[in-house]
Amino acid sequence: MKKGMTFLGVLAMAVVVTSYSVSGTYAKYVSEIDLADEARVAKWEIGLTEDTEKTFNLFQESYDYVMNDQTNKEVVKSLNGKRVVAPGTKGQYTFALTGEIETNYRINLIVSGDNNVTTEYSFVEDGVTKTETYDPMRFYLSTNDSEDIDTIANENLLTFTELKEALADLYSGESDTVYAPGKVNVPSYTIYWKWDFNGNDTQDTELGKSAEDHLINLKITIRAEQTRDAATTTTGA
Repeated sequence: MKKGMTFLGVLAMAVVVTSYSVSGTYAKYVSEIDLADEARVAKWEIGLTEDTEKTFNLFQESYDYVMNDQTNKEVVKSLNGKRVVAPGTKGQYTFALTGEIETNYRINLIVSGDNNVTTEYSFVEDGVTKTETYDPMRFYLSTNDSEDIDTIANENLLTFTELKEALADLYSGESDTVYAPGKVNVPSYTIYWKWDFNGNDTQDTELGKSAEDHLINLKITIRAEQTRDAATTTTGA
């Protein structure tokens, strides 16, 4: 009996020691560190202001005449719904950019169009017959949208070709401006134009007699392009 008890006691102690040994094997320090990251595409949002994105309305279907605070309605009016120009008419159009961009970028204007509101005429001067081109429309470009082109000195007015060149240089120019990320805060510009009422009556009449042959059109593509070049100016916040 003693031998049996002794054997059971030894067996019980062996079980205890084994259990302790096993539990000690699985005891260790445990630490966890989670690393995670997330990104979205950099924002690229640019457009025209709400008022100017609807229609490029540099020219109109009709024109009023205002003098001494009195308005004569529709002194010029298209009969077929097409936009027209005529002696004594003028107009303007302002374009302003808006949006948010999260990369460096450049802005350029791609300008195209033709001015066929011109006619050639001949005259004699000092016994010599000469030919010149009559080009009655003049333009003006400004950051001020409340000017009157009639008050601008003639030497500051532009021909159609000069206007296109000036537009193409607006946002790039010689400085080749690179804008930094942020809210788009580049200058807005206004295009003004006029056709003087007291011009050359004979040539004005010739243009009117063959109106369908004398068209003027202007297209402006405003192009924003991401760049990795260093910013030369900030857009502001």
